Amino acid sequence: MKKHLKAETMKRLKNFNKTLVSSAVLFATMTLVGCSATSSTAMDQGKYADGIHDVSAKGKKGKIILTIEVKNGHIVDIKTKSHNETESLYLNAERLLSKIIANNGHEGIDAVSGATFSSNGILEAVNSVPRRNGSQPAYAAVGSKEQSGDEDFKLKWSIQPQLGLLKGDYYYQEARFRQGHMGSVAIVTNSNNAKDVIFAEFNESGRPNYYTRLYQDVPKRMSEYNFSMGKKKGTAWVQSSLTMEKLMVEQDKLTFDLNPDFDPSLRNKLKEPNRLKYADIDVVAGASNSIQQSMVPLTAKIHAQINGDGTKQRFYQHAEKLNDAKGNWTGITAMLRIVVDTDTKQIVKAHYDEIFADEKAQIKDASLKKFYRQSKYESINYVEPARIGFNVMIDGLNAHLQQGGSLFLIDDLPATGDTGSYAATGFTKRSNSWDSYLNQAEILYKEMRQDGMINQHNKN
Repeated sequence: MKKHLKAETMKRLKNFNKTLVSSAVLFATMTLVGCSATSSTAMDQGKYADGIHDVSAKGKKGKIILTIEVKNGHIVDIKTKSHNETESLYLNAERLLSKIIANNGHEGIDAVSGATFSSNGILEAVNSVPRRNGSQPAYAAVGSKEQSGDEDFKLKWSIQPQLGLLKGDYYYQEARFRQGHMGSVAIVTNSNNAKDVIFAEFNESGRPNYYTRLYQDVPKRMSEYNFSMGKKKGTAWVQSSLTMEKLMVEQDKLTFDLNPDFDPSLRNKLKEPNRLKYADIDVVAGASNSIQQSMVPLTAKIHAQINGDGTKQRFYQHAEKLNDAKGNWTGITAMLRIVVDTDTKQIVKAHYDEIFADEKAQIKDASLKKFYRQSKYESINYVEPARIGFNVMIDGLNAHLQQGGSLFLIDDLPATGDTGSYAATGFTKRSNSWDSYLNQAEILYKEMRQDGMINQHNKN
């Protein structure tokens, strides 16, 4: 009996111990899970107060206002609500927004070179986002770090043309300036109102004796020049041009008064208000010399022409995204421009180009991604599969049409057909771009015929 009771007691004790161990393990596990959940929750909470916050700070020329969205204490989106900064400089400073989101704050982020005041305005505004713990740390201004040679610099600009049809009265001026660079301005006005500027475009080609051979006689607007300048100086040539073009179109403004306080000794000092030759312009980066020495004087000549004899030339442009067989954009936009004489109804100028998307990710052909924000005509490094320069093809088209050739009968032009073995003779292959050109030509031809602005062109 005693032996049986002893065995039973031992059995119960063993079961009790097993239960005790299991409970301990369960408790420990629950504790760990609880700690993990608490830790995870704390981690997810972040440091900022959830919600959508409008915050502001002073830039160089006024208040910069940002709209910042916070979820679980983390900044998930930042948009510029308003600013009064120089547009080209602020575009550079906005490169910080993605860094701030990735960093969940402004701490440790440097200002963008050439846009220090705008950068600090953005960073200080972010510093004022409400925090969960109610603290408000003081903001300390930061300087910039030069990143020349950085292959992944994030300058932003767009070279995309206006899609669809654009037409009006055409004015054009060009002249060499500053050691031989060629500047040109094209202005298009409403045919029913000469004071209504609907299109402005400035371009510049490097002088023939440019110190960098790569850019001798090369147009800057849609070539690698902008990237080269961006890596060296933190700004792109085209950004200043885009700023001025937007000003001219939005304000119908083609003339600018001289700045009475202009000081030539300050021309290279970006922070000085009197470094610019003309008043009422706000270009202090990228192409300020080109704007002051070429664009503004040329548009002044056009302004005088508009208010004088006017023009006998009409401008037509059509731009269209090129899609693949499934209807998806390839990342290339086709654009055809034609200028006709309103008296003779003859084509006096023509230009066709294919323009790559602003971002690499938008270009479907992997081999073409490196040409983003460039065009086939102006790119230095673009290789035309037809085995001839794309610019040579289009210059041939322009000459063909100026000489009275048909928009559609182009078999005499380069790369309109296979002309032999390239390996044996160096002859060219047919370029697919001619098919895209013919589609745009058909669209513009119908429009010009309806307007009575072009003679009949044979198609067969």
